[in-house]
Amino acid sequence: MAYLFEKTGLIRDRSWGYREISYSVPKQSKSFMRACKNAHETIMGLLPKNKRQTITAKEMKQIVLQYVNLDEESRCKIIAQLVLPYNSGVEALGSHTLKELFDIWKTAKQTEGLNKGGRFDRLENTLFTFFNLHHLKTTNDFTFHTAHDFVNWRTKTRYKKGGTVTSASVVKKELDILKQMVKLAVVYGWYHNGNIWDSVKVKAVVGLNKKVVEPLDIEEQKKMLNDLKHTHEGCHDLALFLLITGMRLGELNVIKPDSIKNDLISLHGDFIGNHRTTGKTKSANRNIPVCKTIRELFKRGHIFNTTGNALSIRLKRFFKGIHPHKLRHTFAVNKLLSGEELQKVSYQMGHAGIQITADNYGKYEHKHFKVGFEQTKTERKNLLKWLEEDYFI
Repeated sequence: MAYLFEKTGLIRDRSWGYREISYSVPKQSKSFMRACKNAHETIMGLLPKNKRQTITAKEMKQIVLQYVNLDEESRCKIIAQLVLPYNSGVEALGSHTLKELFDIWKTAKQTEGLNKGGRFDRLENTLFTFFNLHHLKTTNDFTFHTAHDFVNWRTKTRYKKGGTVTSASVVKKELDILKQMVKLAVVYGWYHNGNIWDSVKVKAVVGLNKKVVEPLDIEEQKKMLNDLKHTHEGCHDLALFLLITGMRLGELNVIKPDSIKNDLISLHGDFIGNHRTTGKTKSANRNIPVCKTIRELFKRGHIFNTTGNALSIRLKRFFKGIHPHKLRHTFAVNKLLSGEELQKVSYQMGHAGIQITADNYGKYEHKHFKVGFEQTKTERKNLLKWLEEDYFI
């Protein structure tokens, strides 16, 4: 395990059984130095013992600084250059089980700072159910059709009650993990082609594998806020904040008491080299306009002391069918039905393009227009005015 001294930028590795190695990285920011430390541990964890004993501090520093500024594919190539000369050979191919490969992938992700808790167990259960059904035991059993077979099987398999299919987004995430595993197998010399599944895609088809989350109607929004106001002020403020910003629950950790600048909240503005440190995608880096209600929520301070997990638990326990991400969907529908431009809504949602916003939230549903188009538009405008300007009056 490596230690980081943030005052000096010194990374020191005194792992038992290996000689000590230490070097300093540029003090660009704390997040940059921490990323360097995580990169150091990832690389050291993948290197064979003989390479770990001989690599110098100067070489390690050069590799780490290069690693933190590259995308995942380029990082794999760097590690492959370090590892392959020591782990190659025909004998290695096919001689390692998929359990070994998964454990190495899991360890690498944990070393990078990814702590998924019970999700690792659920993921392992899913993957090995598929492997067993298709009689896959070693890395040599992978073929081009394995990825297609997985997509077909996973789309039709749902572990949770109340459905028969899995959404395309879930299938895509799990397929990406399979792709990461096969690339890692190449790095270790256990497989010959890390790009074998690059052409396999998962397409979202409405009615087949596209999960549609119904937004809350006006009365449901008011009732939820009113009930929370009288039971838990922190969860009330957090729910209101999500409802008027459209933020993802996972983005709350970047919100600080001093986040408001020039009537805007800038999300995911930190850098490591040339790359943002946070945000689900590049488009997640955006500015949220500040209204009166947001200013009041910042003054009250509850949103900084209440966790997203606390809100999730309370909604699940007392409001059937409502979860934090549903507030994000509701925000989008509120905006679109009030006549807000699609481009503006798409930007504030942090979507990569307006087509995503249009496909997910731009559908006209009968229940939204029980009183006619113009009356619906007026109702949503009044709702937004109340939520954003008059809520605390």
